[in-house]
Amino acid sequence: MRKYFAILLFTAFSIAGSAQQNPQFTNFLFNAFAINPANAGLKKCLDARAGYRTQWVGFEDNPRTIFVNAHQRIDAISNERGVIHGAGLDIEADNTGPSSRTTMHLNYAVHVPLTRKVRLSFGVAIGAFQYRLDAAQLNVPNQADPVTQQSQSELIFPDIKAGVWLYGKLWFVGFSGAHLTNPTLNEIGIDTQLQPNFNLMAGRIFESGDKMSYIPAAQLKFTGNSVPSIDVNFWADYDNRVALGVAFRSQDAVSGMLKFNFLDYFTIAYAYDFTYSKMRFGSANSHEIILGISACPRSQKVGFVPCNAYD
Repeated sequence: MRKYFAILLFTAFSIAGSAQQNPQFTNFLFNAFAINPANAGLKKCLDARAGYRTQWVGFEDNPRTIFVNAHQRIDAISNERGVIHGAGLDIEADNTGPSSRTTMHLNYAVHVPLTRKVRLSFGVAIGAFQYRLDAAQLNVPNQADPVTQQSQSELIFPDIKAGVWLYGKLWFVGFSGAHLTNPTLNEIGIDTQLQPNFNLMAGRIFESGDKMSYIPAAQLKFTGNSVPSIDVNFWADYDNRVALGVAFRSQDAVSGMLKFNFLDYFTIAYAYDFTYSKMRFGSANSHEIILGISACPRSQKVGFVPCNAYD
């Protein structure tokens, strides 16, 4: 099995542009800060996430992602005109067989009021990422290839992400880009240049009575000349306590999702992906679990922006 991952790996590293792909999240709505830095400071209080995703369970050396992130408003420089500042930290670690990647970004965002109920935020994240290739795990036909004879590692700095986020209490539209420095990996593979990754995301809450809310959301992901990918989520939320969801990812999977709040400050979200692409012949599922921690109590009514100005 490892030789197939090796083939995929070197095919990716040898094609500049369309190869780079960031970690994907089924429940992107619950982890939007990791995708778009303009989310920093969106909530009143400290907002944190920690999660784990294992993809294509059943494959040897299948992709796995671990991440931790947190962001908060900076009240000391936010002002009476409604301008909000936020900052955060985002750390991710990916492992796929012989290759692994670790990233860390510091995020900063400014939220500007356009009207009493609409704001626009601008965010930027600056950090670094490290790619590693463990040659000991490779099993390829041409053992004489110098690229496969020794382990390799390279640190890239700076790595820049940026985004914008237009939002009200019950809706949002965001656009972001990652790897905007268009970095080149000189020490791993041959002629490897990472292309910017772009993400367009939108969502809306439809309230139904005092208890039920329905939340559709979608994101479009594209990189260079690669085929765009579309993800769609649909949630049914009861009293901001428990939610059931379904998801669809083009050319890949359909998913079932569950999310519930507990102890007023914690949220746990789980997603199970049913693979329908050709990968299903080797593995039919993926798992994703995310723990959310908010310093603001969850007893308030559901909304994308828990701010008194919008109530």
